[in-house]
Amino acid sequence: MSNEIISHKFRELLLPSLLIAMALNIASVVDASFVSTFIGHNAQAALQVLEPLVLLITIFEWLFGLGGQILALNKKAEFDEDGSNHYFTTSMLATIVLSALILVVCFLFKDSLVNLLHPTAGALQYVNAYSPFLFISFPIATILGVLCQFIRVDGQPNFASGVIILVNVINIILDYLFLGVFHMGIEGASLAMLIGYVIGLLCTLKYHFDSKRTFRFVLSKLKFRAWITSTIEIIKIGLPGASMGFFNVLLIYIMNLIVGGILGELGLDIFNVCVVALLLISILIMGFAETLSSIVPIYYAQNDFYNLHHIVRNSILITLISSVIFTAFLLVFPDGLLMFFKLQQVPNDALVENAIRIYSLAFIPMAFSTMLLFYYEGIERTVESGIITIISEFLGPLMFTYLLFPYIGITSVWLSFPLGFILSIVVVAIYVKIVERNDTEYSGLFFIRKGLIEKTRDYTLESKNDDAESEMFNHLESLNVDNSSIETLDKIINTIFDSNNENVHVEILLIDYGDKITINMKDEGKREVLKDIEKSFSQDNIKVSEVLGFNNIEYVINRN
Repeated sequence: MSNEIISHKFRELLLPSLLIAMALNIASVVDASFVSTFIGHNAQAALQVLEPLVLLITIFEWLFGLGGQILALNKKAEFDEDGSNHYFTTSMLATIVLSALILVVCFLFKDSLVNLLHPTAGALQYVNAYSPFLFISFPIATILGVLCQFIRVDGQPNFASGVIILVNVINIILDYLFLGVFHMGIEGASLAMLIGYVIGLLCTLKYHFDSKRTFRFVLSKLKFRAWITSTIEIIKIGLPGASMGFFNVLLIYIMNLIVGGILGELGLDIFNVCVVALLLISILIMGFAETLSSIVPIYYAQNDFYNLHHIVRNSILITLISSVIFTAFLLVFPDGLLMFFKLQQVPNDALVENAIRIYSLAFIPMAFSTMLLFYYEGIERTVESGIITIISEFLGPLMFTYLLFPYIGITSVWLSFPLGFILSIVVVAIYVKIVERNDTEYSGLFFIRKGLIEKTRDYTLESKNDDAESEMFNHLESLNVDNSSIETLDKIINTIFDSNNENVHVEILLIDYGDKITINMKDEGKREVLKDIEKSFSQDNIKVSEVLGFNNIEYVINRN
């Protein structure tokens, strides 16, 4: 069997995911560079002080965007369109309500919030100037981020990435104009961000009026109690990914206090460069991880472990190789990054280079732990994903900083990050082994249902008379399937090829569950095929849906 459909769908979703991550992260890098160049290092330190608040946007995007997306896609895989729309509506409504509440809290308690962040004396005025437009941007950016998560998996990944890219291009252009031409100060950088997000949100109106979209608002059917219950369910699924951002906020806040207290503005500048380096490699890692989390729920729910193995293995290999290359570059030439921020000639430049080199060692274990985290989210293993998040993003770095600081001083801060990621992988591997002993149904880090492997067959049909079709029919006969069921399956396959003028590939997953045989068919042909099949065949044992832009047809043969 080929992996053509899943590979094509992965590439289709990956490029927009990479472009979104690239746009977001490069905009952050350029923003910090412009602020450092046109205003000064105290202003750049202010951005690092405010980083925990900026990360709140990511927290909500993962909490409601990723959590809601996974549940909505699972419902689509189960052929439940109403359930899918319910989770979409719940996610968007929860995002609007909670982000608006945070906006109000930020303005009501602005002074207390700024004091809580503990800016240095030199950075305080810049923090106060930047924060008002940042607060206003919060609900707009959050709603946009969550909505684009759904648009991306609703067959419009290019539109979703285009909106985010536009937002950040506008941000970069206005940053230069407001800071370099009009000399508006750090308020100009904050205003540029706000304008970009407003324009982006207006662009998403196109999606709302698109007749081809499959996610729809069903506010009239949403009861308050059901909304609360479903919101909690979404939070439970999205929490490990979102808590990655939450613990990152806490960790950066605490590390800011440590490096700022010991090294002052220089320490905050160094830490800001380390975070920027992490953002750069995260473009690739998060692009693959988020794409994986969009595909895994569907294929895992259908027990299609053959395709899962293919896509997970390739994703991990590519991200690990890329992380090795980027780490090697920073180990050999840290000045390549420092020059971008004009930090290559500051006092204690050896301290700065040492920090970059040590911190870069985190990228390789981070790649593997992040892929595991998003895979576990996709299969709704919240304990395992929670272990990775808590240790890698919070407890690990803090613990190693505390233990090593008496011996190696400030170097313990930079070294704590790679050690934290390594520890998270070790602990989750031990936990999975314990689960595997108690539940023999699963095998390995990726929770493969080993009992189904020998009962599963995969086929790829390129035409109505493909040899693989004869092989499949022979296998069904060996399972004592009656001729009428085989004939029905043959008619479904012929309908798919005839409706697409035979210009289509059909991937078939056949699983013998004992009491029933499930045959799942996927193709990237015309949507009208689904309606033809619904009209032509009994709905008792045939279900159809559109998932991630491809046709999904399930035919169940009851053995009883």
